[in-house]
Amino acid sequence: MLYIINTIESRNIEYTKTYNQLIKLGVDKSKILIDYGYTKKDIICKKKYHLIHFNFLERVLPMVIEKHEDLVYLEDSVKPMAKVEDIDIDATKINWLGYLFNTKSFICGVKMVYIPYDICVDIYAKRHSFRPQYIDRLIRNYALKNDCLKIDENYIMLYPQTTSAWGTSTQMKRKEGAKSKLYVDSDIESV
Repeated sequence: MLYIINTIESRNIEYTKTYNQLIKLGVDKSKILIDYGYTKKDIICKKKYHLIHFNFLERVLPMVIEKHEDLVYLEDSVKPMAKVEDIDIDATKINWLGYLFNTKSFICGVKMVYIPYDICVDIYAKRHSFRPQYIDRLIRNYALKNDCLKIDENYIMLYPQTTSAWGTSTQMKRKEGAKSKLYVDSDIESV
């Protein structure tokens, strides 16, 4: 299993904590990659979120396919509470393991997701058929269309309220309503 942490260099503190937590859980260092992704200098995009879309399809998936591994895709600032290998997952489906909430009936947020190797290969093969979109929508739409989505009721990560990734005040109010579906760590410094 390959753990890929998606981040940017300026979020050194956040991704380092996520990396260290994976090590603490017993994930082999050789199975953890920190992916800084594309910048606006690397690829011409109309919208900032397109960078993550193209990064996932053109950088992350080829790494996974080359190594012939299942993928655990994480964003920085998450604190996994268990290795994916140690939990009950459906190895034939995309398992949404991290933070999510429902807005207008759809899943938002890719904080921690398990994607089996075969599905990574299929998404990569179809990469030119996807319009640029948010990464959560790309993964969710693919999973719904192919009937391969499993949302874990027992999320295995904590997500700190204190980081900038938590969102604007409007987003925070919306997310507050989702707390029952989300483990929240108010003290990420303890990671």
